[in-house]
Amino acid sequence: DNPVESRRPKIDDDDDDDDNNDGSCSMLSNAAISTSTRARVAMPVGGNDDGRSENRRVEPMRSERKRRRRQTKWGMANSGASINKVVGLRGGANLAPAQVRSEVFQRLLVSALVTLVYEACLGHTLEFIKIDMQTSTAESYTCRDSIRSITSKKGTAGLWDGFLPWGCIQAISKGAVFGLAHHIASQILIPMAKGEDATLPLTLAMTMAGGIAGGFQGYALSPTLLLKTRIMTDSIFRQSMSIWKTLHLSATIGYRVVVIEGIQSLMKGSNVFALKRVFDWSTRYFFADLFESWLSRSLSEGESLSLLKKSLASLLGGVASTYATLPLDVLVAKVQDAKKAGDNTSALSLFKNELKEKGLQGLVSSYMRGFGPRLWHVCLTVVVLKTLSPVVYNHLFGQH
Repeated sequence: DNPVESRRPKIDDDDDDDDNNDGSCSMLSNAAISTSTRARVAMPVGGNDDGRSENRRVEPMRSERKRRRRQTKWGMANSGASINKVVGLRGGANLAPAQVRSEVFQRLLVSALVTLVYEACLGHTLEFIKIDMQTSTAESYTCRDSIRSITSKKGTAGLWDGFLPWGCIQAISKGAVFGLAHHIASQILIPMAKGEDATLPLTLAMTMAGGIAGGFQGYALSPTLLLKTRIMTDSIFRQSMSIWKTLHLSATIGYRVVVIEGIQSLMKGSNVFALKRVFDWSTRYFFADLFESWLSRSLSEGESLSLLKKSLASLLGGVASTYATLPLDVLVAKVQDAKKAGDNTSALSLFKNELKEKGLQGLVSSYMRGFGPRLWHVCLTVVVLKTLSPVVYNHLFGQH
């Protein structure tokens, strides 16, 4: 009944409500982080224009400490400039709350379109040559031999076998799934690496975000990769036929696989592929960030890396990642090979059998096949998704 008590702000109750908020509604968007943070910054700590400033002096110290700990944990200070700086580190513009959902859509759109253009122009061809070399049974099979085999009956159009429809679907979903998963993982992990109470090194947080996104991408893309690989490794598609017949056979191969082998066969090799994707993007981000850090040493304070140097770091990161993950890449291609349709041999058993038949030296030689195309494909993919996609996003929707 005390009039002073009745006018006192109930900060403890607000704090309790904040503590129960897991952030699930704001982790997808920079704008949501910015908005929720500004709301906390603007929240009165006590006192008002009526002269009741004595509330500030009698506020419980426990609530003040809890409020400060929350701000320190997320690396945010009580100023708009600091908030904008933190949000800016995640890429994109500082958006208004009404644009939260559109920002996520824009990121997915950019990732999908950039990947589709890259795969249509060069990525699909490099992957085709790589898979053809990795699954060949010939003792000596070079990149030139692969191109001759693919184009002998159909000409250069044969290099795009499997791109429609499965390669196109895979390219769009590859960029979109990775972009969404990486955005969510970054919103969760990167704040843990900021502030005085950071629990993760920033490099580790970024590497983990790449690996998590890669794992989700692996499971989502496994069916389309299997169908595309079947087209690339099936001798029927190497015969002379019109583009329309090729498209018809490509579109119906999924139906034939399901009818003959069962719907579960679409996920054949998915665990190995997802594991490969985790290592793919973890190593790509780790090495690319490592080289970016190395190149940044020559810069003066406040200066940032140019697009050319960022692209160079991504290329070098792709080279290191290729050496680290090539065996897993070859294993996925062999498991999903059309010549092994209906064979339920596991990836581990396949590896053991090859080691027993060929010995260590033969196994190493087998798993180094397709290294050249794989190297170029990985390096350019890292440049496109890690370096160029944010540039395209900022050019279309972000800050210019």
